[in-house]
Amino acid sequence: MNKSTLRSPAILVLTGASGAGKSTLIDKLNELAIPGVKGINCDRVKVESDETADPSDQQANILRYWISHLSQPETGIELAVLDTQIRPHRALEVLDQAAIEYAQIVLVDCDPVKRNERLHINRGQPELANPQMDCWAAYLRGQADALKLSIIDTSNEPIEKSLAELELLVKNLLTRYL
Repeated sequence: MNKSTLRSPAILVLTGASGAGKSTLIDKLNELAIPGVKGINCDRVKVESDETADPSDQQANILRYWISHLSQPETGIELAVLDTQIRPHRALEVLDQAAIEYAQIVLVDCDPVKRNERLHINRGQPELANPQMDCWAAYLRGQADALKLSIIDTSNEPIEKSLAELELLVKNLLTRYL
């Protein structure tokens, strides 16, 4: 029996504001086809939750769903890279509750001008380019700094440089896991 079927996969949580570049990095990571590694956009699945629930609870429930789903041995996934907008401290709580031994949280960030440009032009979602999203991005950056998380800044770099940073984090986590 493969060692990876005996335990949950390692989890790499990417968090960041809308337009920071998380989904692009996940898509590019999947194109690399690293054996045992799967990038997942967590928001592409609807998880039942109370409409009045705190958004932090909704994101935690989404992360719990994916951890539970990925813990099935037949997935063959050794490392799941999850694209989320969860608060880093909530992600830590969920990972701890799920007893995920090998996990890391990384902030994907970029400057507000670039992020808002992406939301307007690339994604066609100008409604997300607003002061609230700017505050959310600043909050996440503060959390990442306070928790000493790795940060991938996608502001002015070609995507290949940010992807190389992510790939290095993936390989380091896989090395610890295996």
